[in-house]
Parts: sequence; structure tokens; C-alpha cells
Amino acid sequence: MSSGLLRRLGEQLGLFDDAPAGGAEAGAARHQVWLGGQRLPYELTRARRRSIGFAVGPEGLRVRAPRWVSVADIEAALGARADWILRQLQVQQQRRHQQELLRIQWGEGAELPYLGRMLRLVRGVDAQQALEREALLHLPLPEAATEAQWRDLTQAWLQAQARVHFTERLAHYAAKLGVAPPRLRLSSAKGRWGSASSSGVVSLNWRLMHFSPVLIDYVVAHEVAHLREMNHGPDFWALVSTLQPGYESAREALKRAQLPGF
Repeated sequence: MSSGLLRRLGEQLGLFDDAPAGGAEAGAARHQVWLGGQRLPYELTRARRRSIGFAVGPEGLRVRAPRWVSVADIEAALGARADWILRQLQVQQQRRHQQELLRIQWGEGAELPYLGRMLRLVRGVDAQQALEREALLHLPLPEAATEAQWRDLTQAWLQAQARVHFTERLAHYAAKLGVAPPRLRLSSAKGRWGSASSSGVVSLNWRLMHFSPVLIDYVVAHEVAHLREMNHGPDFWALVSTLQPGYESAREALKRAQLPGF
């Protein structure tokens, strides 16, 4: 991708405009409850429902309850599930810690994996030529570029590379299977690397570009096999094995793979 096209892409994304992005979420009521000998915050939302529901996520403990249920009854229900809630909060804390270790500090010199090797970000003119010479990605950014500008232009570049790489690999495996190359849709769905529809559209997560070509090929072969077998039965896995012999090691490696934090 030429520097001019990359810059135009950045301008279309608003990367050279310092206007802040806003938006605030209307909040639920904040409360605290004693669980396991410690005081824990939680968000309480009153909703049209018949029972108390709660979930533990990255934002912490969230509770949805009917308007007629008292806070005392809600906290009694939380107490009855205290062990589960505390375990889930610990899992979320461990995930946040792992994400912090993987988080990219966006700016000059930041590093991220690309096709299984580390790529360093620098300001420059021609991204593609620099990449071919050494493991550097030159991005046409101003000296005062913000972290968000570094991140957004890098992601735009990664998505452009993903479209080229995935299209070629889809064509490769479609030919091996004897089917027409499927239409490609880039995805950013969390926790899902790919999917295939009966209409012949394959969705692939652009963040696969962080992984080695072998892992990418496994996902591509997997989705191309779905063009024949829209299930995960024995015939499907036989097709995957035909397209990528020894796919099992790639599948296991993908399960253990960790993405950098964005």
C-alpha cells in the first residue's frame, strides 16, 4: 500500500483531526455488598423482569432486578451465590492483568506481532517498502500524533493487509476443494476467528494477521471446508485434514494464542 493511499485512508478515518470523541453511558445505581468478608461494588439496574439476574464481566458485578424487589433481598440473593461471584471476579482480575501485560503502548517504537514476527512502528513514508526491507512499519503520521492515531492507522493497515492475504489463501484452499472462491468479509468479532455461510460468504477476523501463516491457514481451511459441510461432523474434519494435513497442532496452538491488547 503506497504512502499516499495510506494517508488518504487515515484522513478518511479522521486520524489527522484532533477533535475528541465523546459519549457517556447512562449509569445504573452504584451499590456495595459484603461478600466473602469484603465489600464489593456492583451496579444495580431496575428492569421489567420477574427475577434477579446478575453477571460478572470486565466492568465488574452487574445486577438486574425487578422494581419491586428490595435491595436487602437482592443482596441476600448475591450472598447465596457469593462463591461463584468471587471466583468470576478473580477470573476477570487475572484476565485484566494478562491484558495489561500484552497491551501495546502506541507510539514511535511500539511493537506488535505480524504474521508471527514482531513489527516495530516508526514514522516514515512508504509502509510496504520498509516492511519488505526490515521488520519496521513506517506510518505517515505527524510528530504530535496521539496514541489513538498510531493505533487507528496501524489497524487500518493491518486490515488492508488482511484483505489481500485472506483473499489469496481463500482462493488457494477453494481450488484444492474444487469450489468457487468464497466472498470475503473482514470481521472483528471477539472470540471468533471465522465463520462461513451457506450463501458462500466467509468471515475472517483481521486480527488473525498477528499470528503465523500456519495458524491463519488452519482457520481459512476450516471455513472453506464449511462450504461443503456446514457442521463439525467426521466428514467435515476429513475435509479439513485433506486441505491442511496435521491441522490438529495448529488448532491447539490457536486455542493457546494470546492477542496483543488494543
